[in-house]
Amino acid sequence: MTESPLAPLFERYFSVVPANTGNLLEKVYQLRHQVYCDELGYEQQRASQLELDEYDKRSIHCLLFHKSSQTYVGCIRLILAASQKPDMPFPFEHACGESLQWDFDSSAATSRRKNGEISRLAITANFRRRRGVASVPDGGSENFDASTENERRLFPTVALGLYVAIAVIGLNQGLDGVFAMMEPRLARQLRRFGILFQQVGAEVDHRGIRAPFFISRDKIFNNLKPEYRVLLNNIQNQFNLASQHVQ
Repeated sequence: MTESPLAPLFERYFSVVPANTGNLLEKVYQLRHQVYCDELGYEQQRASQLELDEYDKRSIHCLLFHKSSQTYVGCIRLILAASQKPDMPFPFEHACGESLQWDFDSSAATSRRKNGEISRLAITANFRRRRGVASVPDGGSENFDASTENERRLFPTVALGLYVAIAVIGLNQGLDGVFAMMEPRLARQLRRFGILFQQVGAEVDHRGIRAPFFISRDKIFNNLKPEYRVLLNNIQNQFNLASQHVQ
């Protein structure tokens, strides 16, 4: 029996929704509070039950919608350069310190204006691994907790869908590339799909062992496997349509 390609399976069970209204942004912050504060204890509990910080004002956000349960089960954001202070560091720069192997040049393609940072990737506990007390926000095992065999096969495509969505956001913004602090394990898994992140600094202890990674616009276009290129195009169409409705 031939297995179905993962990209069409992803679209059968999930959709990626741009969080471009106040109500959807509140869903993002609620979901982040659930994952980062309630489930993982990375951040302190808020009375508001909303997890947000100073970078959200200069970020673009999206949500992952699980069709069968009609619930949002994941979110991610792309932090852009500060409009008034474009040389202000991204948060990953603070986490890396001197181990970062990257020089930002305000007059070149390596300027902060031309790049962004993927941040606050969060997936709810029932879509993360069971073993290890579901101890990372992005999942991390083939023991995918979902209701059908096809949905179980989708790991780590859940995280992939959010990364593809962020790639779409970056491309729509005209960025040259994006950075992310992630576990090296996740970077290896993403390589299977042709998402070739380059490590640009040493591993550091930041909510577990993580390292800074970078992917350029060209790397996304030149290496993404064909079925995931279709997924990227479909998500881009969804985002463009959603943007037209907001305008």
